[in-house]
Amino acid sequence: MELWKVIQRVERLRWQLLKPVQSLLVGPYRSTFRGEGIEFADTRPYEVGDDWRRIHWSLTARKNQPYLRLGQEERELTCLIAIDRSRSMLIAPDKEALTLTAAVALALSAVLNGDRVRWVSFAEKVEWFSPACKGEKLIWGYLAHLWRRPVQGHRSYLSPLLQWIGAMHKRRILLVLLSDLFFHDKEGWTLLRGLSQRHFVLVIGLHSPQEAFTPAWGYLPVREVEEGHAFISQGGTRSSLPLLASLRGTVIYSEEALLPSLREVLLPPLQ
Repeated sequence: MELWKVIQRVERLRWQLLKPVQSLLVGPYRSTFRGEGIEFADTRPYEVGDDWRRIHWSLTARKNQPYLRLGQEERELTCLIAIDRSRSMLIAPDKEALTLTAAVALALSAVLNGDRVRWVSFAEKVEWFSPACKGEKLIWGYLAHLWRRPVQGHRSYLSPLLQWIGAMHKRRILLVLLSDLFFHDKEGWTLLRGLSQRHFVLVIGLHSPQEAFTPAWGYLPVREVEEGHAFISQGGTRSSLPLLASLRGTVIYSEEALLPSLREVLLPPLQ
């Protein structure tokens, strides 16, 4: 796709999503961040390995057990949006459109919250990344540049991306992973759960409506798009997606469910 067409598409999406994002997504995820900021936000029981200098001494004396003082996480935050560009993400135009819409909505929410945005694309390795920036022209220009780049890898691996993030980002960031969650390395999910202990991680699974279809009975010959292997799919069974245990995430199949699903995953859990 030519660059000017991608820019037009991004600009059209930005104007379409501006009002819904302002009413639904701006602000909710701020209250989920509890960390080492100066402004008091909450408390929690002390755990082995925590910094003893953050102990809330008066509450510790009342409760007769150690408690930590949690501050409101200092802003500005870097919102790193990682986009899976493997072959399975390009099997249908509506799936690619859904990915682009989610990317624009999340970046627009971060921009309106005053955060920096950084793009990274990956497949078998990290293929391209942009600097962290705040200017809208830069953000949308980098996204258009990412979208027009030719896809290099066929399969998607999570480990190279997470190793790159661990090496490049020592300070806490908001990592948003946009993918269909079909990764070829099982250890990637273990690494992602470990990364979520140091960074804020959101996992957004994106699928086209066709991927939700399975025949009610019989057998269907199919071909796996990333590996190229042909096999027989039995009717009445569904391919199981990885469980997002201990991770904050959601799976989206249509643009109509995009903003409500993002709002749900960005809102803080009930205490």
